[in-house]
Amino acid sequence: MDLNKNPVIIKKVYMEKKDIIFVKKLKLRCGTVIILFLLVISGMTVKGIAKKELLNSNEERGVGTFSNDFYFIHITDTHVMNKVFDWHEVSKKRLRSLLDYVCSFEKKPAFIVITGDLTEWGGSRISGALNCRAFASCFYEKNASFYADANYSIPIFTTPGNHDYCYNRNLMNYHRIIYPVDRYIVQYQDVSLFFMNSGPSYFEEVYNWVENIDGDGLYDDDMEWLESHLEKCNSSIKIVLMHHPAVNVRNTNGMMWDVLARNREAFVMLCEQYGVDVVLAGHTHEERIFDGNETFYSTNTSLNCSLYPTLFVQTDDCKQGVHYRNVSISGDNVWLERCAELSVSVTDDDFPMTFQQFYIDKRGGNTFICNPFLSVKFIATG
Repeated sequence: MDLNKNPVIIKKVYMEKKDIIFVKKLKLRCGTVIILFLLVISGMTVKGIAKKELLNSNEERGVGTFSNDFYFIHITDTHVMNKVFDWHEVSKKRLRSLLDYVCSFEKKPAFIVITGDLTEWGGSRISGALNCRAFASCFYEKNASFYADANYSIPIFTTPGNHDYCYNRNLMNYHRIIYPVDRYIVQYQDVSLFFMNSGPSYFEEVYNWVENIDGDGLYDDDMEWLESHLEKCNSSIKIVLMHHPAVNVRNTNGMMWDVLARNREAFVMLCEQYGVDVVLAGHTHEERIFDGNETFYSTNTSLNCSLYPTLFVQTDDCKQGVHYRNVSISGDNVWLERCAELSVSVTDDDFPMTFQQFYIDKRGGNTFICNPFLSVKFIATG
């Protein structure tokens, strides 16, 4: 395998509840021995988790023999909708125009990462499935993998976001249509990228219902998974990718906005402990860079992440504008480029027909959560 063109993918495979029920029924019919045999050949264990390692590049090339010199593209918050809801397919046009533009570069990116809110809503219902298929249709598909180009040379890697859970808080359509697992590792040359799922919107605190949209966060098993792989990672460069940021601005009450609700501080400490170079996220539709002490770094210039402690980076969205960010790897250095914006031509008639399920309108001290098609308003006084 040519590591300069083909990333090494290390995956985790999970059995969902429906799969466990199926296995229990099958066990009664076929016997324990057959079930164990089927689980082994499918790459699962009795506990429902197994590691599939396609290639150990350190054994093949030798640790420290790499000469990193490549870049990849970070895109986030594409919010794609099916034509049924986005009549002029503006959301698809934004994404596909960006992909075509990136593919036209003389030096091609090694791969593209898209960190969540791939769809306006996903969930498990048919409307969400239509959105997931609209997102998938923006790419070239080969061997159950997505690529940005017709030559299948620029692979696409994704993480889910809170919108991909909407509106029934599961990832059934995401798993069936876009990618079957939530957390996995991609190794490219001497770089390891850890893809994680920061969960649906967090609603256990009342303030999150309207004013703030935290992510459910990382559960203890997520933290254990990440630590176990960071601990044995031999790559010189480590990058973590997920939808919700771990560090962000605070409001006038000192509350941090739009971040992980669970294990936020533990995650920041873990990344610093194991020398993670950068954590790439989206969600806020803003361009921001912080370190673990909440120091804000200027976004007006390129930044060599390797000269700083772990940096927590937000890339601007591909919905309200068509933004992307280049991340360049040169030797042991990770260069974070400024967000760039692509101008995509759309007519004025495109936007009034674009379906939006809800919008927020604040007037006279009240917050209105409205659905323009159903004329529904939920009023929160504050």
